[in-house]
Amino acid sequence: MDAYRALSTTNTRINKADVLRFEAEHKTSTLAEKENRALTLIDEAITQTVERYGSNAKIVVSCSFGVDSVITLHLVKRVCDMRNIPFDVVWNNTLNEYPQTRLFAKKLTADWRLNTIEALPTTTIRKIYDEHGVDSLLKRKGDRSNGQPVVEKCCNALKHAPMQRAIKEHGWHLMFNGVRAGESRQRWMSARRDGDYYYSSGTWKTWVCRPILWWTALADSFNYGNNRQEDVWEYVRKHDIPYNTIYDMNAVIDERYDCPTVIIDRVTAERLSAEGYNVFMPRTGCQACPIPIKRGYLRYLREVFPKVYRAMLFQLGFARVLIAEIPEDQRVALIAELSSFGVITEKTEAAILDRLEDVIEFKPCVFDGVGVSKRK
Repeated sequence: MDAYRALSTTNTRINKADVLRFEAEHKTSTLAEKENRALTLIDEAITQTVERYGSNAKIVVSCSFGVDSVITLHLVKRVCDMRNIPFDVVWNNTLNEYPQTRLFAKKLTADWRLNTIEALPTTTIRKIYDEHGVDSLLKRKGDRSNGQPVVEKCCNALKHAPMQRAIKEHGWHLMFNGVRAGESRQRWMSARRDGDYYYSSGTWKTWVCRPILWWTALADSFNYGNNRQEDVWEYVRKHDIPYNTIYDMNAVIDERYDCPTVIIDRVTAERLSAEGYNVFMPRTGCQACPIPIKRGYLRYLREVFPKVYRAMLFQLGFARVLIAEIPEDQRVALIAELSSFGVITEKTEAAILDRLEDVIEFKPCVFDGVGVSKRK
């Protein structure tokens, strides 16, 4: 832990060489080795926090009640229970969460006797889209080609701003979270920039520790050269940790799959995915969100959460933009088909927009593949 000893609110990150060294070590480490290192890092971060802030030191675990967050919470709880150190849990409840997440948060809080604090937004997703409208649903956060995308404004309002207010209000000095580098290229780049323990002088203005930053999972969307062993769910099995039931609500969205139900459990989902089937495996977070559309999210919602699907299309206005996102040849074919069956009277995109609900009733799968073929 010597690499972390020189950190301060002015010397906020460990050396880049140390970050790369820790990344490299994790690529070949066993789960037991990663677990021991995570516990040691947590203990060191807490020790430094107590040294800096004394008896007033305040510690919090940021928890979405997804599996990575719960693993991090379990690791921190092990250390804090051993040292008899209290800590809070902050849940960034966007008010747009899966019902399974809300139930699990309530149950785990009671079962583990957690002091869970909800960071709540001051607006709603409906108000955000009413105010800003809907731009391209395939734009990513950080894309400034035509101004800040509405999806980023949504994240800022529902997630970032409430968390910043909570940190300021409660005065937490150290925050643990379950971010992992393998979740996306963006998170890997963040991992290399900040490391697994640093002082956030910009966004959060507190110390941040990410003890499972270099852990991997078979379902990771980004492989940064690691061995992609199953750390996440192996740890869950090893310690018999409860998990959010949303992980057992996966959907096979593949024409080759001919079983009577498309909803499958996590183990089956991982097996079929490894065999090359297109399987949507949900993560915790906002339900009505365009970010996962490229992974087949619209088809998943239509199959599993049809009310949310329709709310996204009609109440938030996604359907009107999705029509424009359909490839030209497919849109022409769709217009011809709708016209031939009398669903629309004119062979135009405007006619579809005027009869959107009828279009969805006639052909519910019309948006299933929008953006999916553009995945890398």
